[in-house]
Amino acid sequence: MSATARAEARRKAILSRGNDRLSKLTTTARGEDAPAYLNAGIPPRAATASFVGEAQSMPPPPPPHSFGDAGFGGAAPDPSVWSEEHQSQFLQALMGGAANSPQFPQPQMSAATSNGTTAPPGDPFAAIMNSLQQMDPSRGGATGKVPAPPAPAKPPSIVQKFTPLLHILCTWLILAFFVLFKEPQILVERSGGFSESFWKRWAELAWRSSSIEGWGVQFVPFMWAFMTMQVMLHSMRIYTGNNEVQPPALLALALPHLPRPFPSIITNGLRYIRMGGAILDDLSAVVFGIGMAVLIAGWFAG
Repeated sequence: MSATARAEARRKAILSRGNDRLSKLTTTARGEDAPAYLNAGIPPRAATASFVGEAQSMPPPPPPHSFGDAGFGGAAPDPSVWSEEHQSQFLQALMGGAANSPQFPQPQMSAATSNGTTAPPGDPFAAIMNSLQQMDPSRGGATGKVPAPPAPAKPPSIVQKFTPLLHILCTWLILAFFVLFKEPQILVERSGGFSESFWKRWAELAWRSSSIEGWGVQFVPFMWAFMTMQVMLHSMRIYTGNNEVQPPALLALALPHLPRPFPSIITNGLRYIRMGGAILDDLSAVVFGIGMAVLIAGWFAG
């Protein structure tokens, strides 16, 4: 045997010995069943992609249904999908008082909600609307009905427009009666028939006060007649429905959410404040009328 053949045989023996040693190490590390896994064939690419989730296994989308196919026999709509009507109703429930604004129209509620029954388990929107209406009694309360938007404010009628003028005219008429007729009559009764000049007595009020013992302007029960006239005028306003008050904007928004005694107390308080303002206006008309009487008497007595 030549040297080349011996060297080749020695190299093969070394390689086979190394392969046997590597096989023993691999078998020891993987167990007795390692040759079965090592000799198993490589799975196809499609199976591997499906196993690790790389394959697109979603079914193809269904064909779109035409308008004619939708009928009583068709499939029910998906309750988890919110339509535009549901979205607008949800925005109205979240905004509270903003449902009356034009940018949020107020559609009708669904049959389950409007009838006050419990929402079906498959409709999450109806359950949310029921819970929001139970938390907010001003938007339907337990009945589940959406309240109608408030009516716009009516323009003031002719009677309401001329009510302040009626107050002033009645005040001046009573003042003229006491100045021209009642006060001279009382002076004649107290003086025994003696009557001083009418214009002179009223002109003296410009620089001195009157006195019961003197011959000046006499005291008359004007305030009793004035308060009687006020009671009559305000009673007419109440019976004709002209005593309605319009609260400020912020107060009007807060009134529906207050407990029960407070809205009526606030509304009646505003009515009494308005009534007191009208009485003060009439008293101002009385003071103005007395001043004009003194001024005119000074001109004639001058």
